[in-house]
Amino acid sequence: MATSPCSSSGVSSSSSSGLGADAGLEIRTRSVEQTLVPLVSQITTLINHKDKPKRSDKTLQAIQRVGQAVNLAVGRFVTVGEAIANENHELKEEMSIACIEARRAGETIAQLTDVASLDHPESDSHITIFTDKTGVVKAARLLLSSVTKVLVLADRIVIKQIITSRNKVLATMDQLEKVSSFQEFVQIFSQFGNEMVEFAHLTGDRQNDLKDEKKKARMAASRAVLEKCTMMLLTASKTCLRHPDCESARINKDGVFHRMRLALEQVIEIVTDSRPNGENEMAPISIYSGIREFKNKVEGLRENLYFLSKENLSTMLEVILEHTEDFTDSAYTSHEHREHILELSKQAKMELEQLVSVWMQAQNQKTKDLLEDLEVAILKTCQCMNELKREVSAA
Repeated sequence: MATSPCSSSGVSSSSSSGLGADAGLEIRTRSVEQTLVPLVSQITTLINHKDKPKRSDKTLQAIQRVGQAVNLAVGRFVTVGEAIANENHELKEEMSIACIEARRAGETIAQLTDVASLDHPESDSHITIFTDKTGVVKAARLLLSSVTKVLVLADRIVIKQIITSRNKVLATMDQLEKVSSFQEFVQIFSQFGNEMVEFAHLTGDRQNDLKDEKKKARMAASRAVLEKCTMMLLTASKTCLRHPDCESARINKDGVFHRMRLALEQVIEIVTDSRPNGENEMAPISIYSGIREFKNKVEGLRENLYFLSKENLSTMLEVILEHTEDFTDSAYTSHEHREHILELSKQAKMELEQLVSVWMQAQNQKTKDLLEDLEVAILKTCQCMNELKREVSAA
């Protein structure tokens, strides 16, 4: 994030805590991931503390320090997010809501880790990390999802900057194509050069930030084409102006302009993760979005055991697994990846069967043991889907 207090890797969280940082948002850049890593680490420390620790002063103070550090870091982070919201009105509402959620979650974690609360008996109704581990998990989940959303929204601003820069380059190229005098060409080409330098800086930073190595390579190729074509454009245009009646000079110049426009469009396709006709990459995106939606439904069972049917979940999983067949049936997928995908698909079915079994029992009898079993089943199902997503991505 260009204006983030800490700049932002597959973020993974402790499976025992059930934390997930993606919150339905696809993280495509290393900077967003790296900003989340320390936060995930600190929260995991809190979640994974022993249920009945030796409550020495050293232990209590360590927990409080982590809680306070999380809250202070979130406070600084949210201040930057609010400043970004004020400068970008089209994102102001979404960004403000995410910032409010993050601040609230950070304050909750600070309260639950407050050592002063532990000076009183638990019967005094002082809720702490030792008496309400579920509350910490919920606050942590909210914190990670809201912080991730702030980062991804800020990343959209970087994308917008690249698109705006591309539009300026295209507009100046249109002017260069129509010039009739060498003096006019020199003036406009000077402006064009400055705009290309700005575009090169923005796309260079983006290229280095991309997680997907294939996209990074495509971006590098497009930028190399633009760099070479800029020099060719100067030569081709000068030749055409000096020899206006030369057909081959005109064709050569038109070819350079056309190649530059194609390269500019490819950069935008990579940055916005789209195709020229506006459609997304269907195979992986449909799998990723399907997995996100499936996980959201599964995690929704924590709040409401009756909001969907088991048939609904089974159908969603079947659709996802049908999409994975595009990879397992492909001659270009390695034997190792194929075997891993098939193994994880089988495991996903088993985890869902176990989840449905516990879920149906919990609907009839909400005992503490059953609800704990349901939480374990939810975590295992989501973890399996995360592993399947990673394997498909690697394939």
